[in-house]
Amino acid sequence: MAITNKRGQGAAGAAVLLVIIAGLLIGFVILLPPSERAELLDEDYGVDEPTTTDTDLDDAVIEKNLLTVSPGRIDFLGHKELEHPLPNVNIYTRTESKVIDEKNIVYAKKGAFSGEASKFKFIVPDLKNSENFLLSFKVKEVKGEVVITLNGEELFKSEVQDGDSLIVNIPPNLVQEENEMLFSASSIGVAFWATNVIDLENIQVVADVTSVEAQSSKNIFLVSDTEKRNLEKVILKFKPDCQFTEVGKLQVLINGNELYFAVPDCELTLIPIEFSPELVYQGENEIVFRTNEGTYILSHVLIESKLKEVEYPTYYFELSYEQYQNVINDRLRLRLEMSFVDVVTSKFGELVFNGHVKGFDTKEVSFAMDLSDDLVQGNNALKVKPKKTLDVREIKIDLVK
Repeated sequence: MAITNKRGQGAAGAAVLLVIIAGLLIGFVILLPPSERAELLDEDYGVDEPTTTDTDLDDAVIEKNLLTVSPGRIDFLGHKELEHPLPNVNIYTRTESKVIDEKNIVYAKKGAFSGEASKFKFIVPDLKNSENFLLSFKVKEVKGEVVITLNGEELFKSEVQDGDSLIVNIPPNLVQEENEMLFSASSIGVAFWATNVIDLENIQVVADVTSVEAQSSKNIFLVSDTEKRNLEKVILKFKPDCQFTEVGKLQVLINGNELYFAVPDCELTLIPIEFSPELVYQGENEIVFRTNEGTYILSHVLIESKLKEVEYPTYYFELSYEQYQNVINDRLRLRLEMSFVDVVTSKFGELVFNGHVKGFDTKEVSFAMDLSDDLVQGNNALKVKPKKTLDVREIKIDLVK
């Protein structure tokens, strides 16, 4: 018969419970804010909270001003690179044979003392992107030669047969945006009693028209004031996919400035194009991709901004031996006052005074801080490191009592 050791089981259960409680306590301490955790563990946190409500500092009498500066805008850059991803770009040109204009019937006759011609006026909507013009018609009835002129120039003169279907090449130099085609029968010659007649149908002017509506793509990306003022270089990246073997040059423009005009190697994984930050505006920027032939699909399109290393402002002031002794003997204190432009938004960051980091976070238009504990005799240094871009109106450091 087995004997159960209840005392051993109880001790094991208590040990497990202690482990669980210890784990919960450790987790609680870890999750505490750094300043509270430091206070609980009696440790030096290393970043002092600002003295923004010290009425003694506010009402203190100034004995000596040691520093007065107006920093103005101090930028904060959380990243050394900023990315502006753009959607995929699909640009293409498509050439199709289109009927420019048509006329059902043309009838003309020519006699010894009279004649009747037929006019056919047509407009070419996109002359620049139209080519290979053709005139087609079917001969219903004819007697004599068919004479056709285009804009005053002879285009066709020939004998044809009833029932013929003809196609006539139109020289491109004869075509204008607005055109007049004249159909007439040839002269009867010496047979003054005869009449020449042409009766044509299904008259069409056809051309190859290249559609250019989709040959370009425009996108907008935004650049902030902080990004613009700290740009070091800008890189455009994209992956080209050429859909057909015959493609024209790919043109890329930023704000109207040409960055690229070539036939890209479509085997490349990614094409990087570096360009001057001067071409980029604060606010809206326009990028255009364009081709004059073929089809391109551009993917992974990205504008990458490389930012300068931000040099946070550092200010220096001297403290004499006598002044230093007055502060360490509590006869005077060293007060910092920082004033901002607005009173609405939160202002937060760090002040590094002689290597000691002091945090600030306020919505007020100004705050005061006691720097007495960290001053040194001789040269003292104050660096301002914001955690967001700040407009600082003034920084003053005074000896007060």
